[in-house]
Amino acid sequence: MLRLLRVRNFALIDEIEIEFEGGFNLLSGETGAGKSLIVDALTLLAGAKASGETIRGGENRAVIEAVFEQAGGPDLESIGIDAADQIVVRREISSDNRNRVFINSQPSTVSALRAIAPDLVDIHGQHEQQILLDTGRQLALIDRAAGVTDLAKRVHNLYDSRRRLEDELTELADAEADRLQRTDLLSYQRDEIEQVSPLAGETERLREHIRRLEHSGKLAEAVQGGYEALYEAESSILAQIASIERPLSEAEVYDNRLGATTEQIASARSILEDAAYSLRDYMQSLDTDPEEMENGQARLAELERLHRKYGPDLIHHLGKVLEELDSIGLTETKRSEVEERLAATCKDYDEAARELSVTRRKRSGEFGRAVREEIRSLAMPQADFDIRWETLTPGRATGIDRPALLLAPNPGEEAAILSEIASGGELSRTMLALRAVLAVDGRDKTLVFDEIDAGIGGEAAETLGRKLKELSSSYQVLCVTHLPQVARFADHHCRIEKALVNGRTVTRIETLRGDQLVDELARMMSGSSVSAAARRHVKELLKEG
Repeated sequence: MLRLLRVRNFALIDEIEIEFEGGFNLLSGETGAGKSLIVDALTLLAGAKASGETIRGGENRAVIEAVFEQAGGPDLESIGIDAADQIVVRREISSDNRNRVFINSQPSTVSALRAIAPDLVDIHGQHEQQILLDTGRQLALIDRAAGVTDLAKRVHNLYDSRRRLEDELTELADAEADRLQRTDLLSYQRDEIEQVSPLAGETERLREHIRRLEHSGKLAEAVQGGYEALYEAESSILAQIASIERPLSEAEVYDNRLGATTEQIASARSILEDAAYSLRDYMQSLDTDPEEMENGQARLAELERLHRKYGPDLIHHLGKVLEELDSIGLTETKRSEVEERLAATCKDYDEAARELSVTRRKRSGEFGRAVREEIRSLAMPQADFDIRWETLTPGRATGIDRPALLLAPNPGEEAAILSEIASGGELSRTMLALRAVLAVDGRDKTLVFDEIDAGIGGEAAETLGRKLKELSSSYQVLCVTHLPQVARFADHHCRIEKALVNGRTVTRIETLRGDQLVDELARMMSGSSVSAAARRHVKELLKEG
């Protein structure tokens, strides 16, 4: 529900502020006073294209701001705005085209305004793009009347699911060539490493073994010399130690203090014996086979070639290669799964869309007849209204139907698509008829009608006023009119007028009550000269209303 509108430096408006109430709000005023500027301002807040030409002369910025109270209204979080019951929309239009949008004081975009506007306000005016001209919105209205909004939502969700699966499948197909190329590379790496069959730590062990083979002569000479000096020579170190150990052991009988020293010498002899045996075994293990040297060097060269290509840990790299190959195999499985899910989703969509189409067409006849009766009561007594259906292939988010709203405003005319033949006033009255039949959005939504009374008067105008009054029990209604027959039914009446201030024309607005309201209705009825009789007549009308 629109609670407050502030407009500054917009066309003739220097600065105004209007407070609105629930129910039927009305704006009146002489031609050219600026009534439609209020509607234009709201249109900009709904996301219409802005132009620097609308800025008041001599100024460099126009500002339009509105406060909506909207319990259960638009999903602000979907446009990146914190959720709130009150929605403050502000739009700044600059002469340098640096225009800005704010929603609840947070910087936003015109596209965000367009996203939330349908839940806030519907504007129906002589020069606005009507809800009636948008196929998607037409279907939404028809679906409400047919009671198939849940089924329509299911069709929409299935369509979205189908599109997502199609996109996923396309991505998988686009990546197929890359996967094949990658698979070839990984398979080559796997085969190359597995053919060599490296063992953990093998390269370093092999380097050490080759180093021993390359220096086996020096190693044998050193080991042989050590073994002989320790054990094999006649005057070996172990023989000399033994010659020392025996007399000391015999002397220990005479003085046991020698026992500890004798034990140390015996321990040293035992350690040296073990060292001598180790040198003997090592000498026996030395291999100087030239063929083994050649084979080892060839093996090491192959391993080092792989290290240069794949890094220091060949086994780890092979594991990563095998893992990625497995994942590519899983991708192939995933593609099959996506294809199966897509086929099932397409089937579900086709079935739901057909069911939705049958129900729409079956129930649209009754809806069309109800709208036709409403239109005929709004100064188009012989108008005809119908809905023509076209089947779409392939289906869309809204299903497989495209409606065409047909109108024949005058007798003898063939019904034609509404957007091609209807005037602004006829469009607005048709929209009013649709709203009167549906009346489902609730009072939180604001309906704006500009010049809906174009070309009518008398009893038809009174019928129009009553219809707007009835509609205001389900919506907040804001209407721009010049007819007193319509204005008499308003709950809240504001007058727009021009004034000359410091040599410049400005627009002013005033809320009317009591005698002011009587005078304005009398002026609308009889012109600039307001008589006592006109006032009495207005008072009688207000009592009847």
